[in-house]
Amino acid sequence: MSILDLDLSDAQEPQVAPANEEYKLRIVGVKVGVDKNSHDYFIPAFEIPDEPNYKEFSRFYGLPHKDMNPKQLNSCKWQLKSFFEAFKVDHSKKLNVENDLPGKTGWAILGVESVEEYGDKNYIKKLIKPK
Repeated sequence: MSILDLDLSDAQEPQVAPANEEYKLRIVGVKVGVDKNSHDYFIPAFEIPDEPNYKEFSRFYGLPHKDMNPKQLNSCKWQLKSFFEAFKVDHSKKLNVENDLPGKTGWAILGVESVEEYGDKNYIKKLIKPK
């Protein structure tokens, strides 16, 4: 006897979005952690709204720390600034990224990379700053 009564005939394998195109993204969740060097980071997970067959993907954002040289620090700050601007996040005040980021939307040009363990996945090639 089955406890499930499901029609799975219309189920489709999730796909990656085609590369080098602009997509609206929505943040669906954020993981926060500390890496092996005791540096803080967050990883937002993204979906492409209204595209149920495209896979979700994520991106790592390390936070500035005292061990960074000036070039690393500038690069880190620029990545964070670009992310916050693309998703219209007010970074002038303290944020709780786990609570404040989910649901935010922004635009980006995506790429596709092959990962041996997981197959193809999308990544953000360029964030699009709102006009």
